[in-house]
Parts: sequence; C-alpha cells; structure tokens
Amino acid sequence: MSVLYMVIIALAGLGILLYGMSLFSRSFETVLGSSFGKHFTRVANSTVRSYLVSSGLTFATQKATLACGMIMGFVDVGTISQRQSIAFVLGISFGSALSMVLMMFEGLNLTLYLSLLCLIGALISLFFTSQKAKLLGQALVGFGMLFLGIELVGRYSAEIFALSNVYNFLSSISSPIVVIVIGLVISFLTTSTFASLTVLVALVGATAGAGPISIDTAFLGMLAVGVGCALSDFVYTISGQTIEAKRVATFHLLFRIFSFLILFWLYFTPFTSAIYNAFNENATMTLIVVHMVQMTIPSLILLPFTKYLSEMMIKIMPAKKSKDDIYSEFSLPDSAVAVFSVGYPSLLKSTKKLLEMMRDLQAQLVTRIVEKKDTRGLSGKLKGLNKVIKITSNNAIRLSSKAGESQLPKINVLLNILNDILYLSDRAGILYSEGSEVLKKTKNLYDKQSKELIKIFEEINNLYVLDSDLIESLMNGENLENKVLKSAMESNKRIFSLCQKVKKSTFSEYRKTGHYSHNNDLFFSIVSIFEDINADLVNISVKLGVLSG
Repeated sequence: MSVLYMVIIALAGLGILLYGMSLFSRSFETVLGSSFGKHFTRVANSTVRSYLVSSGLTFATQKATLACGMIMGFVDVGTISQRQSIAFVLGISFGSALSMVLMMFEGLNLTLYLSLLCLIGALISLFFTSQKAKLLGQALVGFGMLFLGIELVGRYSAEIFALSNVYNFLSSISSPIVVIVIGLVISFLTTSTFASLTVLVALVGATAGAGPISIDTAFLGMLAVGVGCALSDFVYTISGQTIEAKRVATFHLLFRIFSFLILFWLYFTPFTSAIYNAFNENATMTLIVVHMVQMTIPSLILLPFTKYLSEMMIKIMPAKKSKDDIYSEFSLPDSAVAVFSVGYPSLLKSTKKLLEMMRDLQAQLVTRIVEKKDTRGLSGKLKGLNKVIKITSNNAIRLSSKAGESQLPKINVLLNILNDILYLSDRAGILYSEGSEVLKKTKNLYDKQSKELIKIFEEINNLYVLDSDLIESLMNGENLENKVLKSAMESNKRIFSLCQKVKKSTFSEYRKTGHYSHNNDLFFSIVSIFEDINADLVNISVKLGVLSG
C-alpha cells in the first residue's frame, strides 16, 4: 500500500469525521426549535442546573462549538446574563469530557456496522416525508460518519506513523513542546477532540514503545487539545459580538488554559503511566481519562465562584464608552444569527418592538393633529423607524442563509410581516404629511372630527396590542388559539365600519356642496389612512397565525 494512498484515506476519514459531526449537530439544532432559549432562561438562576443543561447539550450534539455559540447568542440577545453564562461555559467542558465516553468503542472494528447505520439514515431521509423522520435520518448518517471517520483516521494514521522514515522523523522531534504544538494545531484546525485524540493515539502506537512518542508526552498533547478547541471556538465566534459575548468566549479560552496549567505538573509524576498500565497499555482509554480529568475537575472547582469570575472578566475586558443610539438593540451579532434557535426568537422580539414603536409613533401623530400641536419633531423618529425595519429585515435574510429547509418558510413569513410593518411606516409618513398640512393651513378640525379620529385610533391601538401579544405567545413557544385570531377579525370589522360611517357622512357634504369645507378633505384622507393601517394589521395577525402553524 503506497504512502500517498494511506494519506488520502486518512484525510478522507478526517473529512468524513468533521462532516458527520457537522451533520449530526445541525440535525440536533433543528430539533431544539425556536423556543429553546426559554429553557435556558428557566434554568439560568441555578448554577448547578445551568452546568448540567450545558453539559447535556454538548454531549448530545457532540460539538462544543455549537454549544458555545448558542450561549454567546443568548447572552447577546439578553436571554441570559453574562454572570449566568459562566456556569454554562463550565458545563461545556464537562459535556466535552462526557462525549469522550463514546470513544471507548473505537478500535472494535465497527466499520461495517457504521456503514450500515449511514445507509439506514440515508434511506430514512430519502423515503420518509415527515420532517422528524428526515432529521432522525440525518442524525443517524452524521453519527455513523463521525465514528467511521474516527476509525479511518486512526487506522491509516497509525500505518503512516509506523513507516520507518516517518517514525524516525517523528521520534527525532517528539519533544514535549513539539507534541503540545501538534495537539494545539490539530485541535484548532479540526475543532474536534475526537480527531485530535485519534491522531495522538496513533502516535503512541498500539503497544508501549511501538509509536514515535511516549504516553507521557501524549499526555501533554492531550492537555493542549482542550486549549486548541477553545481557541478555535474563540477565533470563529469572537468577531462582531457585544462586549458581554466577547467576555464569554474569552473566559472559555482562559478556563481551558487554566485547566492546562493546573494539570501540567502531572507530567513529572507517574500519573499517566499508572493509568496506562491500569488499562493494559490502552492509549485510547488513557487519554480519554486525561481529558475527562482536565475538563471535569477544574470546572467543578470554579463552579461555586461564577459571580467572582464574571466580575474578573469585566475587569479584564472593560466596556468601552460609546455613543450607542437607541436602535443598536436591533443589530443582531453573528453568534445570534448563526444559530436558528437563538436568532429566530430574537427576530420575533425585534418585530414585536417594531410594532410597539410604530403604534407609539402613530399615536403621537394623531394626538398632535387633534390637539393642534406641531408634528415636525416626529420626522426624525419616522426616519429612525425605517432604519431599524431595514436592519431587522437584513437580520432575517442573514438568518435565512443559516436556516435549514424546514425553517425557511418561517423566515419568509417573518420577512412578509416586516414588509407589512414597512407599509405601516409608509402610512405613518403620509399621516405626518397630512397632519403638517392641517397645521400649515391653520384650519383646525371640528371637535366632532377629532373625537371620531380618537375613537377609531383607540380601536386600531387595540389591534396593535393584540398583534404584539400574538408575537409574545410565539416567543414563548405557544400555539395561537383560533379565538384570538377571530378577535383580530372582529376588530378589523369594527374599525372598517367606523371608517366607512365617518367617510360616508363627510362625502355626503361634498355631494351637496361640490367641495370639502373646513379641512374635510384632510380629515377624509386621514380616515382613509386608518383604513389602510387596519387592513395591514389584520394581515399581520393572519401571518402570525401561519407562523404558529
């Protein structure tokens, strides 16, 4: 067997491993659903529960990067606080340690069974139409590919390292520092503890003295793997984040460095050799124990001190003073957009906030028109509102590029709702112009007309509140009841009836005299705007019902 062939197969195995891990974690993320963030909120007040939930998430997804990105996203959007996130980050390390339990099956020649598992998963995805079945199929394919890749990497890496030229070269450079660098580089490039462990085991060899490095030296490489994986998470997630999320990512990296340093001294003791002999010179089991000790013990030591660790991170990374505008909360960071179960609830929250801002702006316009006050001060708010609508729409488009096939319809409906809110903004712009025209002509509305406008807008305001409550229900993962949507339709009928009644009485005067008197033309126009707003709000109600399913 040629060296080139073995290298190609080993690299192919690495690719299969990484893709399987990605496929498995993506399938699991979709299962989590858009309301997953509320579960984090519920457990965040308990340090122990936070630790265990984060551990379980990391173990289930077999991907610490996903868990870290999710926690950063929740911190970014305010689902959990920076202090609460510390326990979650420590839990990631424990979950990573638990994940290594699956590596105990490595070396049992499971290639045939893993290939069958991939085939079964592919057939389920191909022939079943249910979304849950497809996700199950993808998860099985990913899980099978994960360990199939581990087996290929381990087998062919060991054969490559056993070649005399390669063996002699690695033996000549296998100093502790070099092996630490190897562990860092492999784990950083692959973001996989599995892949790194497989390569280190191959370097040690199947029996004592068979490989180019000793088990004691591999111990240092395994400690470095924990740091390398955290470093890759740091690099991949740090850009474009809020200062709180950056502190979370930085703490994750600092904790892994801390765990390396407090266990480094064991290299100078018989610790590793004792474990190696206890497992009958099984390098895989030995390095698994090393990783579990590194990830578990330091995390448990630090768990009671989350408050002080959070304060320490604030001192290390103080917030810079900046002139943040009131619309900065609508700019979702990359970590929130990268994970659907974080980004989607955040978009719903932004949409609810937009509706509330639109309602307040239109209420102020109506009040100023009725009370004969200047409307010019509201033009800046109107422009700012248009700005955040565009920001939120762009966030939805960014999230759609990360969403799975089953999630895209929700994003598309949400984009349609944002277009409806943009139309509401357009109506507010016309309302602003009409109100300015009333003041410009200094022709006040009749008291009766003012009362009619207030009455109609009170009904519109109720419809705004109803739509906001519907979004709140979606954020909480609740299905919208038909009676609630029916209530929106009834409000629509009442508003339309009021508008038609007022317009009919106004137009009847025009038919008698041939012209509008005393600003009746502007009054007629404002009522028409109210009709448009009413119709658009009902459209939003219907689309929210579609989102609820």
